[in-house]
Parts: sequence; C-alpha cells; structure tokens
Amino acid sequence: MNNKKELFDIWGNQKFIIDKEISPVFFKERDVFFIKMGQNIRFEQNWKWWEFVRPVVIIKKFNNDVFWWIALSTKIKDWLYYYCFDANWIKQCAIISQFRLYDKNRLIKKIGMISIKDFFQLKQKIKNLL
Repeated sequence: MNNKKELFDIWGNQKFIIDKEISPVFFKERDVFFIKMGQNIRFEQNWKWWEFVRPVVIIKKFNNDVFWWIALSTKIKDWLYYYCFDANWIKQCAIISQFRLYDKNRLIKKIGMISIKDFFQLKQKIKNLL
C-alpha cells in the first residue's frame, strides 16, 4: 500500500470512525501514549507502525478532551528542534517542531511516562523556541 491516495482514503475513513467514538481513556501531562496520528501531508510527522499509530508525549492537558502533544522518534538527532531522553530503556527523541493539539479520541494506549526531570527540560526547550 504505497499509493499516497490510498493512504489518504483509508485515513479519511479512519478519521470518520474516530470522530464518532467516545473514548474512555484518561490521560495526564507526562504520559506517553500510542495515538492514532494518521496520514499527514509532506513534512508533517506521520504514523510509524500499524493502523496509523505513533508514540507521543502529552505536554499540556487543557481539559478531559484535548491536549498538546509532541511526537516521539527512536531516531536520535542532536538538533535544535529535538529533545532526547531515556524512556522504558529505549532512547527517544521528542520532535518539538511537531507540537500539536489533539482530541482524546486519538489516544489508544498508555505506554509509559516521561520523568519529571526530562519533562521539565523538554518544556523549557519548548518555551525557549517560542
């Protein structure tokens, strides 16, 4: 399934289903979740594994329904827009340039939590960039 049009069509159908769901998932800041990210455009961060899913860290919870998140990657990059840390014995990099707001219906499963120290440093890096 390498055809981009096919991927956009499949993801479009998935978004319709996600929109109709009422997610019972609870989340908080610092949580790391698998999230239904989808097929995005050009340089926007895309899904990584099965069913348009990617890991993210929740940066800010606004209410029980929406939050800011940053996508995670196992590709280690020492660039201005990345913050790397150890999570569950795996080196992860938060891709700060991919900072977004999403609805909790995209959340699938909590897979961990970023340490308080790393979370503070990540937030400082975000503030410095803004």
